[in-house]
Amino acid sequence: MIRKILVPLVGRDSDRAVLAMGFSVAKTFDAHVEALHVGGDPRDAVPMLGDGLSGALIEEIMRAAEREFAADAELARKHFEGARAAAQAAVTQSAPGPGMASGWMRSLTGAIEDVVTHEARLADLIVFPQSAGVGDTRLAVTLEATLLGSARPLLLTPDRPPAKIGGTVAIAWNGGAECARAVAAAMPFLIRAGTVHIITADTSATSSDEAGKLAEYLAWHGIQAKVDKIAPTGEPVGGALLARAAELGADLMVMGGYGHSRMRELIMGGVTRHVLAHPGLPILMAH
Repeated sequence: MIRKILVPLVGRDSDRAVLAMGFSVAKTFDAHVEALHVGGDPRDAVPMLGDGLSGALIEEIMRAAEREFAADAELARKHFEGARAAAQAAVTQSAPGPGMASGWMRSLTGAIEDVVTHEARLADLIVFPQSAGVGDTRLAVTLEATLLGSARPLLLTPDRPPAKIGGTVAIAWNGGAECARAVAAAMPFLIRAGTVHIITADTSATSSDEAGKLAEYLAWHGIQAKVDKIAPTGEPVGGALLARAAELGADLMVMGGYGHSRMRELIMGGVTRHVLAHPGLPILMAH
């Protein structure tokens, strides 16, 4: 069951997409969107230059950082209020909520990757922009920290999210623990889906026979899934999975994140890194 959705905000244009996706899912499940803006500690803006800075200069740097954080928080709140109003979601802070989509925004201070990872542990779903996976930004660091450290599923949304997701769901399946966690987290979507496809890549590391076992498991939940086997030749497995999901008309793909160690995927590449670097359809990912 999805009841609480965490949406980290940074006071940038990407806030619009994650809020639209968050409230879209909230309307489907009568859930609550908790928007969270994390402002950095102004003291962290002071360069580590020892005695090279005067007290007056340090104060000016800290005041400038405070102004920047305040401006980001104000823009994030405007994005939140606009998205909440567009979704006709109720304003509420406390459980159990009004029995319909609702929302609330909070602001905290600290290192965003640490704060979001901690807060995410008590949410059913965390929404990030897919663009966060491209480049070495604080949002990219936060995405990976949350995926690896929160034990909760992430929903990665494209810059132009669809109005609704979950009509046709593709599961990228290899039988691994990360994939199993992703399927468990996606069960509310899978039960509601009109069509579910299980995509497996027949490689030296993965047997396509695993798909049949998942189909049998899903049948116990009343989900009739179609098995689709692919054999990537000369292209990354991640690319082949995304391409087949698009061919099948999926509006949501479910997959495990970092089945290998993060360092191995960083050095050698991997399915997770390919998907993060090639945003497209919404992705529900768990580690």
